[in-house]
Amino acid sequence: MLSYKTPAVYIEELPTTGPIEGVGTSTAAFIGAALKGPIEVPTKITNWTRFKDTFGSYILAPRLMHFMAYAVRGFFDNGGTVAYIVRASTAARALADLPDRAQANPLTAVRIQAKDAGTAGNAIKVTVSDANIVPQAQNAQVLRASASINSSAANVVTLAKVADAALFAVGDLVTIDGTAEAPNPIQGIMGAQLRLANAFSVNYGANKTVRIADLTAGQTAFRVQSGTGIESGSSLTVSGGAKTENVVVGGVSGQFITLDAGLANAYSLASGNAGLVTIVSNEFTLVITLGALQETWPNLAMDPRHSRYFARTVASAWVDAIEPPSPTVQLPPNNRPAIIVAPGQKLAGGADDSLNALLPLVNYTDALDTLEKVDDVNIVCMPGLTSNAVQSALVTHCEKMADRFAILDAQPGAPPFGQGSVLAQEATVASVGGYAALYYPWIKIVDPSSATGDVDILVPPSGHVAGVFARSDTERGVHKAPANEPVRTAIGLERIVDAIEQGELNIGGVDVLRIFSGQALPLVWGARTTAAKESDWRYVNVRRLLLFIEQSIKVGLRWAVFEPNDLGLWKRLRRTLTEFLTRVWRSGALFGATADQAFYVKIDEENNPASVRDLGQVIIEIGVAPVRPAEFVVVRIGLWDGGSQVTES
Repeated sequence: MLSYKTPAVYIEELPTTGPIEGVGTSTAAFIGAALKGPIEVPTKITNWTRFKDTFGSYILAPRLMHFMAYAVRGFFDNGGTVAYIVRASTAARALADLPDRAQANPLTAVRIQAKDAGTAGNAIKVTVSDANIVPQAQNAQVLRASASINSSAANVVTLAKVADAALFAVGDLVTIDGTAEAPNPIQGIMGAQLRLANAFSVNYGANKTVRIADLTAGQTAFRVQSGTGIESGSSLTVSGGAKTENVVVGGVSGQFITLDAGLANAYSLASGNAGLVTIVSNEFTLVITLGALQETWPNLAMDPRHSRYFARTVASAWVDAIEPPSPTVQLPPNNRPAIIVAPGQKLAGGADDSLNALLPLVNYTDALDTLEKVDDVNIVCMPGLTSNAVQSALVTHCEKMADRFAILDAQPGAPPFGQGSVLAQEATVASVGGYAALYYPWIKIVDPSSATGDVDILVPPSGHVAGVFARSDTERGVHKAPANEPVRTAIGLERIVDAIEQGELNIGGVDVLRIFSGQALPLVWGARTTAAKESDWRYVNVRRLLLFIEQSIKVGLRWAVFEPNDLGLWKRLRRTLTEFLTRVWRSGALFGATADQAFYVKIDEENNPASVRDLGQVIIEIGVAPVRPAEFVVVRIGLWDGGSQVTES
């Protein structure tokens, strides 16, 4: 806030609230088995080549059991641009837990884990040896300095020689040698004079020597001869005479180091003392061996503040060095991994993936759970996984997150009606809020793994349909139903569904893929969710449009959090929301001849009484009229006065 005192023209810049930007709607996530790649780690890709490089190509043994690769290829072929891949797997990564240096009952200091799952990781070996960034040979020591004085009066010490002032620095604790004077910090140096924080107990004459004071128990800062190699997080061993202790550096400024905790012992820095107070740092070296190949990672530290912290420094091609789930409780330097000599400790526990059958349910649900931390997922597919347990988990996930939509595959070979039918399947994956859609039947494509290109296979439609969603969103907008759209690269369908069959399936919430006479490609010919047929959420585009509006508002109104909850805030919120919804209406997403007919924004004292404001809440009520798809285009034909007769429908 400017201070207005002198008469003048004042300019004050006011913060502005930008318009709400629409969030993305077509980022898909795929969950399934893969030949390789990170396990249960959502990995962002933008093309098919990146998928192959990271996760491998099609799983051919066994053939046509795991369909994620086919679905991802279909997604990009049909217009998809961004996807997250989560590999579900029974494979395990080999690991070795390196113990700390406790004399009894050691805990794990460092976990070494193979980058790739599988039994190959069991051949990796690890050795550990001691290392010292600041070794004994460097003669690192606490600085000793002394100089003759001419006088000491009040808080000023005058040195006998001007040149001796260079031996001292502001911050040094000094005393008069041979006296009991308490350590006195230097606050300034000018010429031959040292200005101290306090006066000594008496004045001293020219027969005395000023020196850096002895280190005292509890002291947390002192100056070293050289700070090279010492940094925040350094573990040091301080030795003087018969005393030795371990300390951790909290900060370094030039030659001055500050400890996390005070010294346990006192150390003499008197010039007549023949012994030095030496410093050695405590690090370790890790050597990773795979066959005849070897990686060496020297001078690793255990403290995250250190520039050589092991978890950041080790960038091995074969392993990750990470903190264990239950880290060591040993104090430095005994928190380092214990020495392991050659040939080293082998990693163990690596297991290969079992792809001869579908994976256990827990592997799929664990992979699905990892998507909860990914905010920009809009569509989720688990290609070819048609069991009720898996699909129910997927629907529950989307309903819980309330920002994404599930595309479900019909069971392969399922008839339209009766026992084991797709209509019976739809009843088991109902979503009250319309967060899922079920597509039927499977599609026929040319086998991309065929050498001759003349082999046809059946694959689940979810990946291709997700690409259709993305293409429709880009070309028309999320408000347009992703239907009456061709499925690229599909050359046929598992089953031909006629108009009568589709009528029943459509009312039952099953979206049918159809091939019409004269068209080469199958079309998506349904746009219903698995919500009840009388539900407001029965259309795919209505549910996805509301997700788009809700998430855009959620992101776009973050600026309002912690703002003063007054009429000014309400007006700014109303203006921002009205401008955003007007843009949505003009794009054709909302029904109405005017903006007032298409939406309303209510934020006033009626929905924000004092009791609500006292809770720190701002309640905004928004109503929108989404455009619903023209599922049934009815043409009424009658007779005209000219006398021509046509059939009425």
